Amino acid sequence: MAGTSHLPLKPPFLRHLPLIRLAFGLALPLVWAGCNRSDDQITVYRIPKETPTPAIIPPTAQAGAAGPAVHWTAPAGWEEQAASGFRKGSFIVTGPDGKKADVSVISFPEAAGGLLANVNRWRDQLKLPPITDVVQAGTPMEVAGRDMFFVELVSEQPLSPDGSKSRILGGIFPAGSETWFFKMIGPDALVASQREGFKQFLQSVHPAEGEVASSTAPGPMSANAGGNDSNAPTPPPIQSAQGAPVQYTLPSGWKEKPLTPMRLASFQATAPNGKETDISVVALPGVAGGDLANVNRWRGQMQLPPIDEDALAKTAEHVTVNGHDFLLVDLASEQPINGEKQRILAAILDENERSWFIKMTGEDAAVASQKSAFTDFLRGLKIP
Repeated sequence: MAGTSHLPLKPPFLRHLPLIRLAFGLALPLVWAGCNRSDDQITVYRIPKETPTPAIIPPTAQAGAAGPAVHWTAPAGWEEQAASGFRKGSFIVTGPDGKKADVSVISFPEAAGGLLANVNRWRDQLKLPPITDVVQAGTPMEVAGRDMFFVELVSEQPLSPDGSKSRILGGIFPAGSETWFFKMIGPDALVASQREGFKQFLQSVHPAEGEVASSTAPGPMSANAGGNDSNAPTPPPIQSAQGAPVQYTLPSGWKEKPLTPMRLASFQATAPNGKETDISVVALPGVAGGDLANVNRWRGQMQLPPIDEDALAKTAEHVTVNGHDFLLVDLASEQPINGEKQRILAAILDENERSWFIKMTGEDAAVASQKSAFTDFLRGLKIP
């Protein structure tokens, strides 16, 4: 049995760039990357994703949600692609050796997760250690009389499909009630060779103050709206929106439940011991706080102490199915909670500028009995 639903999208990100500018005088690069692996493989690492997007938009583009329209001009030689999904602009850059880098332009209302958490998420995707001081995150630059935040990161290990290191160049630009993200990702040498061209691209960015973007963002809601209805562990405000439907195949014995504001899909499973478990699917825009913050929130729900990045890498599994890399965590309480020991089985997927959370909660043995069915559900889940 299959079902469909709609995605909640668009949270805030980076409210305080002008203040950050006062504290900065250094530069550091920003990165997202990725690749696909074969089905049903279980691993213990995460690699960044590089997914070019096809087709055609005008060389000078505009887009937006609630703030002013923003325009930019692409350098010569950048191949324009269709602005699809979350993208307001998209380009492919091809090097002399045929290697390619992907350029995306995305906007979100307000802020989402905070500067340090998001930069650490990008660092995690490049297998770099987290930083603790926002001053280390990047450097401000002036664009159209406003502050833009420039970040550049490069992996220490080969992560690109061609066997080279990966690099990201990025610009984070607050304009009115929105924040815009300009990002290039690809093989280290190719992206590094495009640094000056990318900075010229950023310098071309300017908001049209009297021109409002075409769509209007819906009102904000809390990530914790609906009590336990949200499995998303980030406290900052987020905003819901509609997107492509999510499709799934239900394991035997699972039943659909009514949707709530935060859920794309909602199910109930009855274990052999008669206990019921609750399953939810939630998607949030952007990085949604980072894997570690999310897992530690769930650990808090199980009355377990927080862990660090090293412990997460040692205890979490990676399940790769249908080209998607899910981080899988299995957390059981050590003491009874409300009279019974509890368990959370959860999967996190970072893909297409979204964070997906698939989560099962319930009595310890009941959730444990559903682990195989939970993995089967991940195999049948079609991510838009």
